[in-house]
Order: sequence, then structure tokens, then C-alpha cells
Amino acid sequence: MELPAVLALPLRTARLVLRQFAAEDRDPLYAFHSDPNAVRYVPYPPRTRDQVAEVLQRKIANTTLRQDGDLLELAVALAEDQTVIGDVLLALRSVEHQTLEIGYIFAPATGGRGYATEAVRAMVDLAFGPIGARRIVARVDTRNRSSSALLERLGFRLEAHLIENEWIKGELTSELDYALLSREWSPPTPREGAAPPA
Repeated sequence: MELPAVLALPLRTARLVLRQFAAEDRDPLYAFHSDPNAVRYVPYPPRTRDQVAEVLQRKIANTTLRQDGDLLELAVALAEDQTVIGDVLLALRSVEHQTLEIGYIFAPATGGRGYATEAVRAMVDLAFGPIGARRIVARVDTRNRSSSALLERLGFRLEAHLIENEWIKGELTSELDYALLSREWSPPTPREGAAPPA
């Protein structure tokens, strides 16, 4: 996997802009990182303003994928008014095996409109396009049916069901592991969510 020296950011879809995080994103990020419903199925509890400020500094810095463990984290904003509604990432799991992991969290108030699917589709297109990944994986709490449905809509395959594998927030949880190969991916067409040419 040979990574481009510079990724062409921001990414634009029909309704969204996926861009690097900035200092002014603290309040919108806090709005959903502090929401118990938004963080229900992720490993961390609702965050305080101070915790979000600390996390945001890491997100601002996480802009390259060079070695195992590196993260590319992007803010998801509405194209019409730049409101930040989500947080997406690609984690470089293996340079040798050309494998990335995808993750995402969105403001619950924006659910049901296809924004998360549109944003994740753009990230998958980035991963298999300019970044040159061969495989993308995603891990989902079994109770998070909307996240599983999103991945399945995009063509991810269920590869494993791990029973009672982790304690999350005091609960013994199970996990669904999904994957998608570059040869299985169909890039989006303008009708499916890509921004029209300028």
C-alpha cells in the first residue's frame, strides 16, 4: 500500500463535506460525544467538555496514514451550512496486509436521513481509491442494528460473530466483525451521493 503524499481533502458528497478537524469544532463535537445515546455502543462513556477538548487536539493531529496504528480522522459537516454532525475515521491496521479499519459516530438527531451512509461511502471510496487499501474491516456491537445495516447496505460482509468477547461500560457484549475487499467495491455514482463535478 503506497499512500499519497497529500490526500485531496476535503471530501465532498452531494450533501456533506468531510474535512480535517479544527479548533472551532469543540462545541459541535461535544454535543454528540456527550450524548449517552450517541456513545451507547462505543468503548468510552459520555465525555465532558474538557475531555472533548483533549480528544479534539488528537483528532486535529491525526491526518496521516504511514504506519500501523495511525489514524485519519475527519469531521462530517452539512454542505449547506457547515454544521458538524459526525466524526469518521480510518485506522491503519496493517501496512503489510493493506488493511484499514473504519469507524464513525453521528449526532442522533440527524439519524434516518442517510448522512452516515453517505459519509462512510465517501471514506470507503477514499480508502480503496487514493489510499490504495486492499481490505477494510469494521467492528460493531451486536445491539447496534443501525450500524450493521449501514455496513450491509455498502456491501460489507459479516465475517465473525464474537460472543461475549468484551466488557463495555460494565456490560458483557458481543461483536460483529465486517469486511470489504477493494475488488468488491463499486465507487459511488453522482446519483448515489458523490458531489457533481464543479
